[in-house]
Amino acid sequence: MSRVSSTMTRVARTVETRVVNPLVCWLLRSPFHWLASFALVLVTYRGQKSGRVYTIPIAYARADGVLVAVTPKAETIWWTNVREPTACTLHVRGNRRPAEGELIEDDAERAELLAAYAGQRRVLARLVGIDTARPTAENELAVVRFTLEDQ
Repeated sequence: MSRVSSTMTRVARTVETRVVNPLVCWLLRSPFHWLASFALVLVTYRGQKSGRVYTIPIAYARADGVLVAVTPKAETIWWTNVREPTACTLHVRGNRRPAEGELIEDDAERAELLAAYAGQRRVLARLVGIDTARPTAENELAVVRFTLEDQ
């Protein structure tokens, strides 16, 4: 990667974390959440190593009563905190809900969840490299299943 593209990537990541994410978090907690909550949810979790509490917006899809998030492993790290089933809180469509997040590594379940995600989030699926015609269990993608606890 060239120095220019490396710098551009760093600048884009800084703008995302310091400007865009806080605005999206505000929006999803506001009465205007409906503008984005059809595709975005807030996830609040405790960092495994740091113990700090983080809240981030993520894109999601619904599949058989669970929420599914897909993210490139090389570009994000939040998914490393749910390698094992982990308690978290989701802010879904204006409501705070206790949930459990878990990284899915079983190929069959990953493929099923990727297919559901690709079917509902076609543009995002293309951006992260999911083949919408035939979703596969791409290893460079983290597939996280969130189960709402009060269902």
